[in-house]
Amino acid sequence: MRGRSTWSLTLLAAAGFLLSGYLWFGLGGAELRLCPAGSGCQVVQASRYAYLVGIPLPVYGLAYYGLLLVISAWDTSSVRRWQLVLPVAAAGSAASLVFLVIQRFVLDAVCSLCVLSALLSFGAFGLGWAHGRTGLRWQAVVLPALAALAFVAGGYAAAERQLAASAYAEGLAQHLASSGARFYGAWWCPHCQEQKRMFGEAARYLPYVECDPRSSDAKPEDCRRAGVRAFPTWVIGGRKYEGTLSLEELARLSGYPRP
Repeated sequence: MRGRSTWSLTLLAAAGFLLSGYLWFGLGGAELRLCPAGSGCQVVQASRYAYLVGIPLPVYGLAYYGLLLVISAWDTSSVRRWQLVLPVAAAGSAASLVFLVIQRFVLDAVCSLCVLSALLSFGAFGLGWAHGRTGLRWQAVVLPALAALAFVAGGYAAAERQLAASAYAEGLAQHLASSGARFYGAWWCPHCQEQKRMFGEAARYLPYVECDPRSSDAKPEDCRRAGVRAFPTWVIGGRKYEGTLSLEELARLSGYPRP
C-alpha cells in the first residue's frame, strides 16, 4: 500500500512539475493552447499576481514539485520519506490556497491550470497526512504552512507598496511639470542624480533643465535667468530652493496631496 502511495506521490509531483514548466513557458510570451487569450488563465497570467518578489509563480512551482520528486525518489525509510513530504506539501498547499483566493476575490477570474496545480498540491498533502503524521509534531506541519502564508502575503504587500509609491512619484512629477516648477541641474552633479533616483522611472516626467553647456540639450541661458548658483536648484511657485528635496517637501511646496 505504501509503495503504491509513493508512486502516486511521484506521479502527482511529476504532473505538477510539467504543469509549472508549461505555465512558465507561457509567461515567456508563447501562446498556450490550454491557456488561450481571453480565458481566466490568461487573465491571471497577465496580472501582477503572476509574480512574487519579482519571480514568476511557475518557477516556485518548479522548485516545489521538483523537491517533492526528489523526496519521493530518495532512498530512505518509508516513514522518514512521508515525514519530509508532509511539511513541504503543507507549505505548498497553503500557498496554493492564497493563490486561489486571489483569483476568486481579487482578479475575479479562474485559471483552470492553476486550480489543477492546487489540486495536485492538495493531493500530495493528503498522502503526506495519511502516511507521515504519526510521530510528527504538529509544529512541523503548521509552521511551514504559516511561513508560506507569510511569505506570499508579505511579498504581495511589498509589491503593492512599491506600486503605490511609484504611482505617487509619477503623479508628483507630472504635477510639478504642469504647475510650472523647474528643476535645474547638471549631468555630472551627484545630488541631481540622487534627486532623480527618488522618482525612479517617473524621473522622465520631471521639468528638468540641464545647465552645463557641454550637454547637447543644455539651456544655460534659462539657468542664468533663473539665477542658478548651485545644483540642484528648484523653482516652485516663483521661489527658489537649493539642494536635494524629499518627495514630501516637493509635494508640500507645490501643493500636491501627500501620500
